[in-house]
Amino acid sequence: MQELKHVLLITYYWPPAGGPGVHRWLRLSKYFYENGFQLYVYCPKDAAWPIIDNNLCKQVDSHIIEIRNTIFEPHKYLGKKNNPNVGGGLTQDKRSSFLQKLIIWTRGNLFIPDARVFWIKPSVKFLSQYLRQHPEIKTIISTGPPHSLHVIALHLKKLFPIKWIADFRDPWTQIDFYEELKTGKRADLKQKKLEKECLQKADEIITVSKFCGEGLQNIVPRTIHIITNAYPFPEKTERNKAFTGFSLAHFGSISNSRNPELLWEVLGELVNENEDFKKELQIVLAGAVDFSVFSSIEKNGLKPFLFHFSMLSHEESIKKQKESALLLLLANKTGNTKGILTGKVFEYLAAYRPILAFGENGGDLQELIENTQAGSFFTYQEKSALKNTLKEYYQLYKENNLEVNSVNLSLYDSKEQVKKIFQLL
Repeated sequence: MQELKHVLLITYYWPPAGGPGVHRWLRLSKYFYENGFQLYVYCPKDAAWPIIDNNLCKQVDSHIIEIRNTIFEPHKYLGKKNNPNVGGGLTQDKRSSFLQKLIIWTRGNLFIPDARVFWIKPSVKFLSQYLRQHPEIKTIISTGPPHSLHVIALHLKKLFPIKWIADFRDPWTQIDFYEELKTGKRADLKQKKLEKECLQKADEIITVSKFCGEGLQNIVPRTIHIITNAYPFPEKTERNKAFTGFSLAHFGSISNSRNPELLWEVLGELVNENEDFKKELQIVLAGAVDFSVFSSIEKNGLKPFLFHFSMLSHEESIKKQKESALLLLLANKTGNTKGILTGKVFEYLAAYRPILAFGENGGDLQELIENTQAGSFFTYQEKSALKNTLKEYYQLYKENNLEVNSVNLSLYDSKEQVKKIFQLL
């Protein structure tokens, strides 16, 4: 075997952390050793991750060297009642109290770049010592959010003659919920200055979608490499048709800005118009859900059809995706959403179930749905088209012929995407 090249990945999300943030690098990391790279993973010890999924520990490649360090996170002392990020997004189980509004303001104005800011200095000190002891490590990769991890890499870049690749899984100041943080002018200037410095000093920048890349180029005009999230698609997948009902399922958190009010309105009408539809409809929501979503569901008479799972392991989530009639995919209705292309999209593709996607016209999500022929895409205003499509899907379901024949999936396979990483390394 050729001599190994040594690479350090700096990440906040790593098993036993669950949720969407962990899967991008967990999947890519599996191919490093067999392609000549010794991967070291620096991650927190006993962090306040929103989701814990111990089953994911089994997926960590045995050749990876894990380096863990303690982390101080102020929000872990808030408890679930006052923590708006408990489900991995800005979701609330009731209307925001004064204390919750204060917490969000503090997050947006005092914790810069984010709530993991207190891990920066200890990590720089810890990793500086580690890099001196391991001079064979010539490259570091930082992945964010949290973007504090890019700041850790920035400091290390200034201290050591190393190559730095910065991976933006989500935008920084251009992320869709940035305005919800109520960031003041002074804090906003600090965020943008820090963001710009990271974009300038990193040797290579990668991100997950075309529009995210264009957004970063608007800040610093340079080459941005697009490496989408991915999934290790099986060569052959059994397509499940044995549904227990006409289930529309969403996996992951749903904030107020992703509440598909139009969908609930249309489903309410179909329930009133079609007795068979009423008997078979199921609305499955798995994850943290904002109170406004439950209110909209109840308002449209859909509460009897709702099945809510506050927490599922990733293994359970994948299983239920394959058992669902339709998979619901929601982009925010506010902020910069054209570049949002989450890892969940690719899990949905691997389930081979029709995807019902909502977002902004002309974005990366619409392009992917159309290029793969994996389902239907709508804006949040297309009521007539949405209703007709749901009727068509229901008819196919009744005929036991509700399936999807996706194309071009090999473009989004983990093995293909990781090759782009190796080229940069």
